[in-house]
Amino acid sequence: MKTRKILILKFSALGDVVHTLPVAATIRKSLPDSYIAWMVEERYQDLLLGNPDVDEVIPLRTKVWRKNWNSKSLFEILHTIKTLRRQNFDLVLDLHGLLKSGIIARLSGAPTRIGFHQKNCKEKINALFTNQKAPYMAGGLHVVDMYLKLLQTALGKVEETKLFPLQVPSEIDEKVAHFFNQNPELTYRPVIGINPGAGFESKQWEGVRFAELADRICEELKCSILLTWGPGEKFKAQQISAHMKQKSWMAPPTSILESIALYKRMALLVSCDSGPLHLVAALGIPTVSIFGPTDPVRNGAYGANHKVVYKVLSCSFCWKKTCPLGTKECMQQVTVDEVFQAVKRDYHI
Repeated sequence: MKTRKILILKFSALGDVVHTLPVAATIRKSLPDSYIAWMVEERYQDLLLGNPDVDEVIPLRTKVWRKNWNSKSLFEILHTIKTLRRQNFDLVLDLHGLLKSGIIARLSGAPTRIGFHQKNCKEKINALFTNQKAPYMAGGLHVVDMYLKLLQTALGKVEETKLFPLQVPSEIDEKVAHFFNQNPELTYRPVIGINPGAGFESKQWEGVRFAELADRICEELKCSILLTWGPGEKFKAQQISAHMKQKSWMAPPTSILESIALYKRMALLVSCDSGPLHLVAALGIPTVSIFGPTDPVRNGAYGANHKVVYKVLSCSFCWKKTCPLGTKECMQQVTVDEVFQAVKRDYHI
């Protein structure tokens, strides 16, 4: 294999970008002298800060462009395309399987464009824009392993490097450390985080159940509870706190880098299928997750020391953002005791 200029296309969301990190790590180990660029949505580019496996980060602003469609947006889009073409990439890895990623792969001018088999593409039309396809991948594979299989279509049989390098600048770490110093009682006992948010409504568990779970963790496992939240989710954490009988702590507002520094200080995280779940798993911290409409085999926390609680129903893993039945039965059937017992096992009490 000769040295190549390689472009990775994985724009979003938080968990998906985290799941792609082993692709860059494997390329770097297999082709140490290659030039690796990664195109990512601007709001997620901090996940690649200081990454030793990425030579260049090319930010996208599609969310901004959609909301503000004007001459400035058009100029930015054209500039981004010119930047891509000037690089003369040899190889593009389209790890999305979307129409937009296919178009960008084609506009890059790279002679080799690797993509998913049409049946694995999220949008089938994507297959028109790639000229080499990974073999069809049936169910039962985690998305991390799917990405690495696609990479093997480009590089052949290579040794997989399943590393998730996530760097935090010292000033960010110190800022988060200040929060813990300001709340010394929080750290008197091991800290277990609860993250109630999720990307869409059907993946969310009831706040009152999280509150009951948190009380049991405090009382029976003698741990402190830190409630974490992302943009637009603070009210969920506040609702849990209001329903709790035991004391809990509310995390401060955090950027992506600050949230990494925050989660590094936890003993365990309880979450639904969300970006923070995958961030914490990548940090090597145990997790307990609650799944319903999404498949934990494909999209669960990756690696060891992770427990998942879910029910297999006739309608399980529908991937719908809103429950088609209007009941969220797959989430409703998961009990507080089932999640607590998973926490107890994962925390090795």
